[in-house]
Amino acid sequence: MGNKRHYFKELRLQQLRAIVELSRSNGFAGAAAALKLTTPSVWQQVRSLEREFGTSLVEVQGLQVTLTDRGRLLVDLAVPVVQGFDSIREQFGERSQAIPLRLRIAAPNSMLVNELPEPIRHYREQHPEVELSLLDCPSNAARQLLEEGKVDLAVIGQLEASHPASLAADGVTSYPFTLVCPANHPILQAARIRPQELARYPLVMQSPGTNSRQRIDEVFGKAGLHPNLHVAFTASTKELLLQYVQMLFGISVVSISPKYLAKSGKPYRSAQGLAFRDLSKVFGYERIVILRRKHRRELPHVKAFREAVIKHAVDKQ
Repeated sequence: MGNKRHYFKELRLQQLRAIVELSRSNGFAGAAAALKLTTPSVWQQVRSLEREFGTSLVEVQGLQVTLTDRGRLLVDLAVPVVQGFDSIREQFGERSQAIPLRLRIAAPNSMLVNELPEPIRHYREQHPEVELSLLDCPSNAARQLLEEGKVDLAVIGQLEASHPASLAADGVTSYPFTLVCPANHPILQAARIRPQELARYPLVMQSPGTNSRQRIDEVFGKAGLHPNLHVAFTASTKELLLQYVQMLFGISVVSISPKYLAKSGKPYRSAQGLAFRDLSKVFGYERIVILRRKHRRELPHVKAFREAVIKHAVDKQ
């Protein structure tokens, strides 16, 4: 703690800037106006310099403020320092413009295909100078990449409204868990589809560790049906899962984008030979969020994309 207190008593740039500006102004009030500070603040900066150097730097007679000989000496030494720092800021601003802006986004394929194309198109129109990089990966992997600082944003699905304390989340949409089966499958005749009915048929399921697999395992586990399940095929992505349901490997329960379901209406649905049935009353929803890191300054071009995704989601509600 002693070292920290000593650090804040050391010579600081703003103190040197205060006495340099005082030398150019008629008094403390003029220096304060130029520095956009209060008069007492400038006074304290100069007094801290006097304590630092152990000498008088200014003389005050009424409203008249003059520098002592040692005060003028310090100003002569400080001017190049202050000007040098100002030139660093100017050069940094000029040179940083030459460095391209990049935005790295991680998300599962289903979100890249269904949720992000319109926000991306709008963002590209507004920010053509930004180099976009889209990384297709499962939700858990996307979140990990964000935590490791390898991407700027992650659009992921999560079953619970929870995430690491180092991350902040904005809601985008929700995916209902949905039955996917061939259009003529007998399970569609049931007025109410429960886990017991689903367990009678071969299942196409997502890989262990995915949100869909976790929720399916939870529901079947509570119903005591796990030993009786016939898992005919395990797919790493939802797109592959739908393909193998279409190929009659079995039926599936998976969280699906409402946009995909809308697209799957006739005649598209007829061409795919698939039927969809909302099972959210039994299996619930997968919550889609856009994640960013806390305790880190969000760059304007990153914030603009995040806000574009949120605005698009709100507009479509």
